[in-house]
Amino acid sequence: MKKRYSLSLKKFIKDLRALVKPYQPAMWPLAGIMVIFLALSFIVGFYAQSATSAVGMAIMMSMYGMASPAAIGLSVLEIIVAIVILLALSFFYSFFTTAVEFTYQDRLRHPEQVVSAGAVWMHFKHLRKNQLWRIILYMGLFLFLWTLPLDIISGLVAKNAILVMICRIANDLILIWKGIEYSQANFLYRDKQPQFLGQSMRHSLTASRRFMGGRKWNYILLMLVTVVVPVLIWEVIFGGLTWWGIYTATNAFIYIGLAVMILGFAFYLPVMLAVPALYYEQARATAQMNEIFAGTFKPVAELTGEAYVHDVYVPKKNHKEDKKSDPVAKGQQK
Repeated sequence: MKKRYSLSLKKFIKDLRALVKPYQPAMWPLAGIMVIFLALSFIVGFYAQSATSAVGMAIMMSMYGMASPAAIGLSVLEIIVAIVILLALSFFYSFFTTAVEFTYQDRLRHPEQVVSAGAVWMHFKHLRKNQLWRIILYMGLFLFLWTLPLDIISGLVAKNAILVMICRIANDLILIWKGIEYSQANFLYRDKQPQFLGQSMRHSLTASRRFMGGRKWNYILLMLVTVVVPVLIWEVIFGGLTWWGIYTATNAFIYIGLAVMILGFAFYLPVMLAVPALYYEQARATAQMNEIFAGTFKPVAELTGEAYVHDVYVPKKNHKEDKKSDPVAKGQQK
């Protein structure tokens, strides 16, 4: 992209405060959903870990004839069920956060839009979830493919701790960089939602990568100041209090630290979900949307098959000069 645009940090923080502050009390139901999601994920994760330990124990006992294959199969089934539940929870929470971001986006575009739990629920119901989960799967696939080479290399040099650490750091940097490139996929999909009918959802990732061209460092700065640093400071303070309670076996410090840390995250959740919407709307002002999606969508005639209705197969002629030519459609001959 030829145009480059960096958002002012001072103005961004001012606009963010104006966007979030009036509706902070109305967003507590969202904080409750976050707490429920974390609690359920912890419970299911603990159950999956226990089932994994049970599988290992059953395999070891089967070597001495003390466990049957059925017991091993049952434990494996429990692990599969736990993984499916975790995936379902993750998808649900992803749809929920997307609905919140779209609500803030509507507020920025339409000042009469009220940000509330009811508005978020309305957006959640109207989400095209079958398209959004495909964006998530494509993103996961691409991130996996980007990190796969270094994962293979780290496996080959597993005996060299330094090389393994370098590969892991490089992988983390790749994940962060590519995650930033794909960060605007949902918003771009929403702007072009009618055109995505019958199209591949990976086009939203391509458009996001183009959209973020020349914007990534500015985006990193804004995310660090408005999201990462406040959350990190809060976590260090009250996570440290929890660690001190565990170290000194003081239950009061453990419970207080955990409770305050979770409540702090819940209180700051509206800000974390408003930041992406505000960034997209302000960055979009200088984006060339037609250039961003250029060459992505297939023509409707190709999708419906209309472009090929009148094509007739003609076999190649039996001449020496035609031996290297491929069969062509009659409609395509010059």
